Amino acid sequence: MKEEPNNRMVPLEKKVFRAMLGILLLTLLVVGAVIAFQLQQLRKGMISANVETGQEVESLSSQAMEVTMEDNLLRLTSEKAAAADTLFFDFGKKVSVLAESAQYLYEHEADFGEVKVHLPDQKNGTALDVYVTYSEKVDQDDPAFQDEQGLVGNLQGELLAVTAENEEINSDYFASESGFMLQADDIYQGQFDEAGNLLTFEAKDRPWYQGAVAQKGIYFTDPTHDVSTGDFAIMCSAPVYQQDQLVGVAGAGMYLSSLKETVAEAVIGEAGSACLIDGKGNIIFSTRESGELAAGGAELANVLQGTQGDLNGFLTEAVNGAQAVSLIPVDGENVYVSCAPLETVGWTLLSVLPEEEVTAPTRSLTDALSRKNSEMLQQSDRRFLYAFVTLLIAMALLVVVAYLLSRRLSSRLVRPIVTLTNKVREIEGDNLSFTWDQHTHDEIDVLASSFGTMTERIEKYIVDITTITAEKERIGAELSVATQIQADMLPCIFPAFPERKEFDIFASMSPAKEVGGDFYDFFLLDDDHLAMVMADVSGKGVPAALFMVISKTIIKNQAQFLKSPKQILETANNLLQENNAEDMFVTVWLGIMEISTGRLQAVNAGHEYPVIRGANGQFELLKDKHGMVLGTMPGMKYREYEAQIEEGGCLFLYTDGVAEATNANNELYGTDRMLAALNREPMASPKQLLVNVRADIDAFVGTAPQFDDITMLAMERKKQ
Repeated sequence: MKEEPNNRMVPLEKKVFRAMLGILLLTLLVVGAVIAFQLQQLRKGMISANVETGQEVESLSSQAMEVTMEDNLLRLTSEKAAAADTLFFDFGKKVSVLAESAQYLYEHEADFGEVKVHLPDQKNGTALDVYVTYSEKVDQDDPAFQDEQGLVGNLQGELLAVTAENEEINSDYFASESGFMLQADDIYQGQFDEAGNLLTFEAKDRPWYQGAVAQKGIYFTDPTHDVSTGDFAIMCSAPVYQQDQLVGVAGAGMYLSSLKETVAEAVIGEAGSACLIDGKGNIIFSTRESGELAAGGAELANVLQGTQGDLNGFLTEAVNGAQAVSLIPVDGENVYVSCAPLETVGWTLLSVLPEEEVTAPTRSLTDALSRKNSEMLQQSDRRFLYAFVTLLIAMALLVVVAYLLSRRLSSRLVRPIVTLTNKVREIEGDNLSFTWDQHTHDEIDVLASSFGTMTERIEKYIVDITTITAEKERIGAELSVATQIQADMLPCIFPAFPERKEFDIFASMSPAKEVGGDFYDFFLLDDDHLAMVMADVSGKGVPAALFMVISKTIIKNQAQFLKSPKQILETANNLLQENNAEDMFVTVWLGIMEISTGRLQAVNAGHEYPVIRGANGQFELLKDKHGMVLGTMPGMKYREYEAQIEEGGCLFLYTDGVAEATNANNELYGTDRMLAALNREPMASPKQLLVNVRADIDAFVGTAPQFDDITMLAMERKKQ
C-alpha cells in the first residue's frame, strides 16, 4: 500500500513563533556566555591594574621622596656650612684689623708715645692679661729694640679687647721680626718652667708665623688638639709690613668647640649623622662614634686614606670644594651624603642620611596599598560570584519571558517596527524630540526607550557644551585682564626718566603662561640714587603672579625707608616668610646706584649673576656672592657688596628663563651665548641690547615651547 504524503500545513504565525523563540533562546545563551566571560576578564583586569598601580605608586613615591630629600639635604648642609664659614670669616677679619693697627703704628711712629710692657706674672692666676716674651736670640738692652717694644705697647688695649669680647678667641698677639712677642691671654703660667724661670719663645719658628709670611696675607693653620682643654683649636695670622718691609705677624687662636653644635645641627633624621673635614681630609668633628666617617680623637683621622671606592671619590671632590649629594655605601650601608664647602678655610661639611630612612615612608605606603588591594579582591570575588548566580537566574527567567513574548511578537512585530522607523526619520535638524506611546513590551520597546534617552542626552550635551564654551571664554577673558594688570604693575613707559640725561634704562618681561612669576622694578630713591630690582618667584601661573605682586610691593615699600640693599632684603625676607604656608620663595638681585659716581651697592639673594660692561667695552659676568632666597627662613642675613658702573658702562640683569631657554634638542641657551649676543653690539642702547638678546634666544630655541618667564633689564650710565 503506497503511503500518502503529509500535506498538513503549519501556520505562518507558528513558524514565526518558533523561529523567534529559537533566535531569542540562542541570543540569551550567547549574551550570558559573553557576560560571564567579561566578568572573568574584568576580575583579571582588576588584579593586574592593582598590581601595576602598586608598582607605579611605589616608583613615583620613591622618585618624589628621593628628589625632595636630595634638595633638602643639600640645602640644609649648605646653610650650616655657610653659618660655620661666617665664624672663620669674622675670625679672619678681626686678625686683619689687628694687623692693620700694628702696621699703622709702624708707619706713624712719630704720632705715638712709648707704652711700657711687662713680663708675665704668675701671681695673676687665671686673669686675662697682656705680657711680653722674648726670643733667646735678642739683646733686650738694645735701645732700638726697646723703642720698638714701647711702640708696639700701644696695642695692649686692642689685644685685651679682642680676647675679652670674643668667647671663641682664647688669645691674640703680635710677634715682631726683631724677636719679642706681645700677647693677651689667661694661660701665661705656661711661660715658666718648673723652677719658675721665664721661658724664651721662638715665634718665627712657629707654623702660624711662617705661613703668614709665605702667603703674604691671611693664613689659617691646620687644626690642633689643645692638651689643656681637650678641644681642637685653630690659629689665624697676617703679616705686618712697614714700607714693604716685614716687621712682624699679628694673629689669634680660637677654640673650635662652638663648631660641634653646628655639626650636630647638620644631622638630619633619626639615624642621620654629620662631620666636619679640613682641607687635607682630616675629620675634625663627627657625630659618628665609629666607622669610616668617625673622628679620631686627639689624632685626626684622614678620610682620604681610610676610605676607597665611591666614598673615596666623593670625599676627594668634597675636599676640593664641591657642593653635591650622592647615594653611596658607607660602613656597608647605602646612605645619602651631601657636602658643602667652608670657603674661608677650605674645609667641608658632610651630612649623611641612611637610604633606609628615606625609603621607609614608601614601603609603608606600598604595604598599606597591598593590604587594601587584597581586601578589594576578596570583595570583588564575592560580588562576581553574586553577579554570576544572578545572571543564571536572570537567564532562566528570560527564557520563560521569551517564550511568552515570542507569541505576541509573531503577530505584532511588523507594525511597531514601521512606526518606530518613521519616528526615527523625523529626528533631524533642530528637531531632537522623540516620543513613544506604543507599549509592545519587547525589544522594540527597549529600542524606542534607548532612542528617547539618546535624544535627551544629545539635547543636554548641547546645553552643556554651550555652558562650558561660555565659561571657557569668561576664564580666558579674566586671564587676559590678569596678564594686562601684571604688565601694568611693572614699569612699562620708556624712556622711564626722560628728564635724566645721566642714564638710560629699559626692561621687558615675557611670561611663559598668561601670567608669570618674574618681575623687575626700578625707581629713584632721591635725585642721586636709582634702585633696580630683578626677581624670579618659584612656580608658574596665577600663584606665582600673586606672590610676585606681594614681593614687588614689599621690596619697593621697604626701599622707601631703608637705604641699604642688605636691610631691605632682610626685612622683606621676614615679611614674605610670615604665613607662607605654600613654601613659595623668590630669588632677588637688588642694587642701588649712586648716579653721580656710578657706585653700585647690591645684594644677591639666590639670583643669577649680573652682567657689567666695563671700561674695555665688553660685557662680563660679575660673579657675586649668593645669599639665601627670600621667603624660606626668618632672620636670614645677606652680604652686601659694591661694584662700579663707569661712565659709558652698562648693567644687564636677567632671570633664569634666559640662561635656561631650551631648544628642541634639550640644549640650554646658557650664559656664554647670552654674553656673545650682548657683545655682538656692546655699545647699543639698553633697548637694542634686549632686542638683540631676545632675537638670539628665539633663533636658538626655534619651534620649542617657552617653559619659563624671560625677563631682562639694561641700564646704561651715560658719558657726561
